[in-house]
Amino acid sequence: MNRDEKLHIVVAETSPVISAGLSFCLRRLPGIQAQTLEVHSYPDLLDCIKSTPADIAVVNPTFGGTFSPQHLREAAGNDLKVVAIEITPLDRQARSLYDETISIVEDVPSMVSKIRSLAYSPDENPSDKEPLSQREKEIIVLVVKGMTNKEIAERLFLSVHTVMTHRRNIARKLEIHSATGLTIYAIVNHLVDLTEINL
Repeated sequence: MNRDEKLHIVVAETSPVISAGLSFCLRRLPGIQAQTLEVHSYPDLLDCIKSTPADIAVVNPTFGGTFSPQHLREAAGNDLKVVAIEITPLDRQARSLYDETISIVEDVPSMVSKIRSLAYSPDENPSDKEPLSQREKEIIVLVVKGMTNKEIAERLFLSVHTVMTHRRNIARKLEIHSATGLTIYAIVNHLVDLTEINL
């Protein structure tokens, strides 16, 4: 998809508060031109994606009772990306059915990164060009576990300055600038398990 084109996103959620909130956020993501449409029932969702070409469907996994992402993709008849709204954490098997997940506590940089990765090819997505190093992944895990820069430095035998430099590089590469955003990133990318996090 071309970056100058509008991204068409359908938000399927029975709660009008969550639906309106997600639509509001998606339309205001920096660097992404998104047009959203909210639907509140499974038949409306099917009608919508059959009649209006959508690029992304953001759907509550419990939407319509026996919701199937694959059935939705087949009904769309195009390259529809299906994103789960994570109100409570999904297990790995459920998560694997979706192209991506967005938590209701997702921060803006993380949402931007996820929507870009779904909407644009890798050569159009600068955040895909510079992968995290193994050391940066280790630091993310320790940050998510609640350790301070000093504790991380002691654990990894680094200086506090080096840890801070790694954290700046992580924030730049991922476009994530909060511990909450890093936590979501670490869970979604299987760097940590929920049981390892003090919530």
